[in-house]
Amino acid sequence: MVVWLVGCSRFGSSFGPPSGASPGLYSTTTGLKNLDREFGGPRELFRDDAVINYSNLCVPDTSFVVKKEWRELKSVPKVLPVGMPGGILLTRDGWAIDEAEVPNIEWKRYQRQLAAAGVSVAATEPLASALPVPDYFTNVFYDYYPVVGVSYEQVVAFCKWRGKAISYMINRSKPYSPDSLAAEHVVVESRLPTEAEWEQAALAKRGLPFGRKCTESLLEVNPKAATYFKQRSGTTAYISQIQSDIKAYNRTKPSRSFINYNQPEPYFLRLLTPAYVYGGPTNDYRLYNLLGNAAEMIQERGVAKGGSYRDPLAGCTVTSRSTYSDPSPTVGFRCMIRATQPNRK
Repeated sequence: MVVWLVGCSRFGSSFGPPSGASPGLYSTTTGLKNLDREFGGPRELFRDDAVINYSNLCVPDTSFVVKKEWRELKSVPKVLPVGMPGGILLTRDGWAIDEAEVPNIEWKRYQRQLAAAGVSVAATEPLASALPVPDYFTNVFYDYYPVVGVSYEQVVAFCKWRGKAISYMINRSKPYSPDSLAAEHVVVESRLPTEAEWEQAALAKRGLPFGRKCTESLLEVNPKAATYFKQRSGTTAYISQIQSDIKAYNRTKPSRSFINYNQPEPYFLRLLTPAYVYGGPTNDYRLYNLLGNAAEMIQERGVAKGGSYRDPLAGCTVTSRSTYSDPSPTVGFRCMIRATQPNRK
């Protein structure tokens, strides 16, 4: 029996905090074992979900959300009663979509596991000239920020690796380690979403430009996070000045969009890079940053959806598309994932 540390919320219930809410305790989006042993334990990092507090949010509308539970799907192996960790059920045949964009730390894990298997990681390196800041991939500050600066081919390879890695972990942990011909053998598939799947996750059928009725709410910023905001924004202001300005900002009872687009901001909230993958409220599918933050690759090559932190709000709608040909500081991804037992009759 496999015991999963599930860090996602799904329709009708919650299994705890998002996977990135306790760095090192939960996996992020690969569904593999937690990150403690690989990365030296949890690190004390300020997170956007802790330092920017939104309030008076819209009441969630689940009228267009798939209301199936994992347990109702005959295609889902019984060993996975709560579905795929980090995944939100999207289709009735068991495909889930990642609750968040794949972060840098999961790409680092990918590289580590390839290296441990004796595989060169040179072909997996993000393109240095396509990073938003030079140390974006190497600095632990950005570990839970979306991986960008990677190519379509690199992302497709990552998704395939992830499916194989999770399949291996599940089957190895079951009694007798069933071989690929056994009825108990579990196959995990992972791939990029199609444009139609991505738009379904963005609730395009609702006919609203952003898939939900509101895109902004009141917020309060934590002045104790001034050092965090200094690095995140790239400001040269002193910490004491940032703290003072945050307090003054809070006194105005501000309202802000929780879509990370190129919006008018006080200097300490400006985005030098994409932001924390679990920051801000989710959409009604309980997905983080589907719009804004990093534009997301889909199966249709050269097309990215959702807009980015450098785009205007009009470029972050559920139907807008952008194009790319090479690795970009604004383009990341999330995967689709499904587990089946193809030999079971």
